[in-house]
Amino acid sequence: MKFTFFLMLGTSALALSAGVATAQDAVDLGEIIIQSEEDPTGPVVGYAAGTTASTKSGRSLLETPSSVTVVTTDQIEDTAANNLSEALGYAAGVVTEAYGADPRFDSISVRGADLQNQIYLNGLQFSRSTRPNYGAPSLDLYGMERVELLRGPNSVLYGAGSPAGLVNLIQKRAQSDGDTTELGLHADGNGSYYVFGDANRVVDDRFAYRIVGKAGNRVLGTDDYDNPGAYLGFAAKYQATDATTVEFLLSYQDDDPDSPSGVPNGLVGTRSDEDLRDFYFGNEALEYGDRKVLNLGAQVTHTFDNGWRLVSNTGVTKFDWSYSNLSVGGVTGTDVARTQLLQDEDVTSYATDLRLEGSALTGDVLHNLAFGIDASRFEESALSVFYYGQDSIDFAAPDYSPITPVRDGASWYANKNVTVEQVGIYASDEIEYGHWRAGLALRHDRNKSEGQSNTLYTVPGSGGTPGTVDLTRDDSATTGQASVGYVWDNGVSAYLSYGTSFQSFAEPGDTGTALDPTTGEQWEVGAKYLPATLDAYLSASVYQLEEKNRPVYVQNGAGVRAYDQVGKSRIRGLELEGRANLADGWSVTGGYSFTDSEIIGGDNNGNELGLTPKHTFKLWASKEIQGGPLAGLTVGAGARFIGERYAFNANANQLDSVTLLDAAVSYDFDDGTELQVNVTNLTDEAYVSSVGYFSTYYGDGRTISATLSKKW
Repeated sequence: MKFTFFLMLGTSALALSAGVATAQDAVDLGEIIIQSEEDPTGPVVGYAAGTTASTKSGRSLLETPSSVTVVTTDQIEDTAANNLSEALGYAAGVVTEAYGADPRFDSISVRGADLQNQIYLNGLQFSRSTRPNYGAPSLDLYGMERVELLRGPNSVLYGAGSPAGLVNLIQKRAQSDGDTTELGLHADGNGSYYVFGDANRVVDDRFAYRIVGKAGNRVLGTDDYDNPGAYLGFAAKYQATDATTVEFLLSYQDDDPDSPSGVPNGLVGTRSDEDLRDFYFGNEALEYGDRKVLNLGAQVTHTFDNGWRLVSNTGVTKFDWSYSNLSVGGVTGTDVARTQLLQDEDVTSYATDLRLEGSALTGDVLHNLAFGIDASRFEESALSVFYYGQDSIDFAAPDYSPITPVRDGASWYANKNVTVEQVGIYASDEIEYGHWRAGLALRHDRNKSEGQSNTLYTVPGSGGTPGTVDLTRDDSATTGQASVGYVWDNGVSAYLSYGTSFQSFAEPGDTGTALDPTTGEQWEVGAKYLPATLDAYLSASVYQLEEKNRPVYVQNGAGVRAYDQVGKSRIRGLELEGRANLADGWSVTGGYSFTDSEIIGGDNNGNELGLTPKHTFKLWASKEIQGGPLAGLTVGAGARFIGERYAFNANANQLDSVTLLDAAVSYDFDDGTELQVNVTNLTDEAYVSSVGYFSTYYGDGRTISATLSKKW
């Protein structure tokens, strides 16, 4: 594989020199369809984007040989999405809120895998831990221009990662087309409130900047769980020369998200779901925290005289989080046992991606070439202490007076310090021959980690049981993608693609050694429709995805979950998705998915993957009245169906299907002022979203919110 990789580098380099014409030479390629001049990082009017920044090439979605969802700011605003999970709630095949309403992070399941630790910001990975299930801290969605979901393996673009896909957040950037301002306030029936503002200023024809801010408190359905805090974003764009553009991106978030405990499994079925969902099992004296996230980024693009471009993307993230929370345990009568967790996390990450891209002709074949190298360094220090035997809470007669933490009972201590470095080199060739399209990409990565995890399990009267796991690893992998497709004149395309992935984990498994890397491969066949005369994007895909060594949770003797690895999983599925801005003020988005999953080998051989429903269906539509006495009024409604699924890979605890209804109404006062009212989970369905070893998690109840904003 290494020989093949470097052979491709060599042959692609030769394509730039001897016997090769440049892209400017006059060679008749037939009709080339250009669907959009859309900026892949910029704003989109309506729901239907035409490009994506996440593939690094800015290629039209029509010609991208994979399944991609782009959620625009307009859709985020219309559906009143507060976080990443809600933004992707209407995307095909996406299952969100596996742990109910949780302001700490976003749980997003796609193609049988949880992507909460596969979050990228502006094309660079954004993470808080090497643990597979430790989600990236939830960034404020108001600071984002787009949310992009890439399904399937993307290691050839980003290195180590899940074969199911990734989510890339595109921060709001400075725009050079004029000054704009937005101010607003928001409140909901749970007691949430915040103010927000967005100001873009053009200084001259070479420099523009943008400031985005938001401050307030998001209160969950259970009033005692909230997330007070503030977000500040800054972006600047400088046209240094006619050929060189520099963009600077900064964001800072300071908040205090509570950690919902869930509902003890022993109470589920003994009381109404509504009463259990809305009950507070915590105690404010032992639930507190402080989270700070700083992101700095710079992107430089230089275009050479021959049309080739050098693109640099660099980012630094500093993340600090200290918190305490109570989790629930066994039930005796109506008394619920509780455990305190003290957590202290300190993470610093650095990442850079440098690539050279351009076009060259070989006869009648156009090659869109890219050669790149990226490197990252991730430093994590995490201390976790579980104190068992805290004062219980009586569900029948709760006492919420402040309690004193118990420190003389059983405890579990874990201290992890690890550094992970990754260096990858990649090359790609996107080929055009008339209406035919093809692609070939290869990448080689070295992923190295150094560190250890120290644990201590203490039982009063029995002493402590220490443990140490060496997290040092040195892995390398070669991954690739290949595709072939055809684009018709009417905006229809079809493709066949194959891709591979790998992922390393600097994390101990249940055997006392570090987890083995996972590998994945996927075949996908799809069709797309992106017409030039209609603002719409439709896609259909059928895929088979296989993954080896998938990490899953098991419970150790201390009652603490640890990782085991599934031998192999196979997922076969169908996904249909569409979004359109139609005539007479209609906007529509939605999707359907069928997913057939199977575990191959191990104790759960033949079972379905947990939290992977066979069927999901989503549809949202809005209508703006454009004439008459009601002009300016917009009405929207949506439905989200999540089918039956199992809570665990053991296929125990089957969860019922659920249909959730949403609605919205807004009025534009024709002076930039808009009042909008949204209702999510209109019928207040009380449903179980997932089940853990000790806790059951319910989805969000009904929330009524109002937003008043003014733009000029």
